[in-house]
Amino acid sequence: MADTSTPGARGGDVARALATAPVQDYLEQLHAELAQVSGGTIADYIPELTRADPNWLGIAIATADGHIYQVGDSRQPFTVQSISKAIAYGLALSDQGLDAVLAKVGVEPSGEAFNSISLEPDTGRPMNPMINAGAIATTALVRDDRAPPLERLLATFAGYTGHAMDIDTAVFESERETGHRNRAIAHLLRGYGILESSPEAATDLYFQQCAIRVTARDLALMGACLANGGVNPVTGVVALKRRYVDKVLAVMSTCGMYDYSGGWIFNVGMPAKSGVGGGIMAVLPGQFGLGVFSPPLDAKGNSVRGIEACERISRDFGLHLFSVARATSATVLRRSYDCTRIRSRRERSPAETALLAEQGGRVRVYELQGELVFGSAESVELAMLADLAEADALVVDLKRVVAVGDAAARLLLRLAERVAASGKQIYFTETMHLYGFRRLLQKTHAAASADWLRFDDTDRAVEVCEQRLVDAAGVGADVLDGADLHNNYLCRGLSDTALDTVRAAGSERRYPAGAAVLSIGDTAQSVFFVLAGEAEVWVSTGEGGKSGRRVRLTTLGPGTVFGEIGVLDRERRTANVTASTDLTCLEVPFAVLDPAIREHMLANMARHFAAMLRENAELVRHLA
Repeated sequence: MADTSTPGARGGDVARALATAPVQDYLEQLHAELAQVSGGTIADYIPELTRADPNWLGIAIATADGHIYQVGDSRQPFTVQSISKAIAYGLALSDQGLDAVLAKVGVEPSGEAFNSISLEPDTGRPMNPMINAGAIATTALVRDDRAPPLERLLATFAGYTGHAMDIDTAVFESERETGHRNRAIAHLLRGYGILESSPEAATDLYFQQCAIRVTARDLALMGACLANGGVNPVTGVVALKRRYVDKVLAVMSTCGMYDYSGGWIFNVGMPAKSGVGGGIMAVLPGQFGLGVFSPPLDAKGNSVRGIEACERISRDFGLHLFSVARATSATVLRRSYDCTRIRSRRERSPAETALLAEQGGRVRVYELQGELVFGSAESVELAMLADLAEADALVVDLKRVVAVGDAAARLLLRLAERVAASGKQIYFTETMHLYGFRRLLQKTHAAASADWLRFDDTDRAVEVCEQRLVDAAGVGADVLDGADLHNNYLCRGLSDTALDTVRAAGSERRYPAGAAVLSIGDTAQSVFFVLAGEAEVWVSTGEGGKSGRRVRLTTLGPGTVFGEIGVLDRERRTANVTASTDLTCLEVPFAVLDPAIREHMLANMARHFAAMLRENAELVRHLA
């Protein structure tokens, strides 16, 4: 189940979007598959841990935006055990400073088991804070004048998880009764002068720290805090000062999985920390935290199904930390809008315009930018799913996207599948430069992708979506009579006699579909009234005679006019006009127009263009 307490949500829409998001679907499928995985044994050197059910399996992901996805036994409490070492290390750095902590505990991988006695020969300094020797020394450094060490630890964990924490006293007592090796390590540290407090007090605090109760959801949020620069993405609480986050993640990367740390970073590629209680906390910096809980352990003390879950998620979404990626934009969502605000460039009749002003919110457009990775794609995808409740069609403009990572591509694929399953439309436009993304859609859904990728021009996609609304309302059948010049704005207010004069001055022209009507550079000599069919006004992005991309300025139908700007100055044409369908126009030369009629048309033009400027203020901002 997805978490519905995400901040900033628009009520039930985001809650529903989380529950139906592709990430949630993926986790549910993964959980079902991993539930069939067997192997491993529950840790028995702490007798109380043997009470765990070997079938428990919980997986949770918390993003840097505060979205939480979880499946299975994600809220089943268990003891954090060695995962606490990462949190305690960050707290010790905050309390004592980097130099003081490094004087007591190193940062070199030991390559040995978690309970090994890996000390520097001359100094007795533990190799790193992730093995028990280093963790005991680190926990002993948690102290200041604000509160006793245990209260400081519990308060710090609460900052990471967003709720009060407690200790499983039964597990604490069990560890205390059987932790002779850890006591021996503590006495050895005291002998070297690494510990300055009582070895018994140090180990008791360490045992209590390991017995703090957490859930897989908690682990995901703890990881999300580290992914988010030390800030809890749900509560906004600073769990760890930013300057120490990279130090904690670095040690987790090299030492967090003990003598499997090398294999882990090679196969999974995320900083992580495991515990013998069956938990694993992993972090993808800048994107999310991952928490997995499953009690059966492998020979190295790591959760069998936890390892498999992390490997699968990393592999399936291409999340390896060392995958080469360009820097992303501050936000990938450049802007979003609907057709009540910005419509296609197709000229619409008054009835169609009124309909789109009322129902245009059912067509949503999203302009993305930068590089899409898991975290950014997940956030945008969630916004789209929330909008889908009230939308019939989504248009995703990828023109400004420089690259789509594997994880982001799979999320967008799952989004398309979800939209299609709901009986609605989605179009990815301006994608010709994103070959890998197009190829993924085409390989996975050959037929559907032909529709998803059918438009390279966002404006064309928006027009088609608008037309569906127009046709469904029956407004599209109300086509203006182009032969009746009363319908044309340029002739508005002219008498029937004046209109007869205009008709008599003109000549009817017919153009087959695809024929050129006007070209850039032609001398402006006539105005054209569209009587039947459609014409497209367009320019090319090419310069100096070079061919470029064709950009539509507008599409005109019966009752509209083009070429009227020439009435002002009779300069050369600045745009091309082509017959989109078989086209019939009334061409009226400027020179033969009665001066009084020409003056009336100029006044109509002034009012028309003034209205256009007011109406298109939003479009001007959109194109900026």
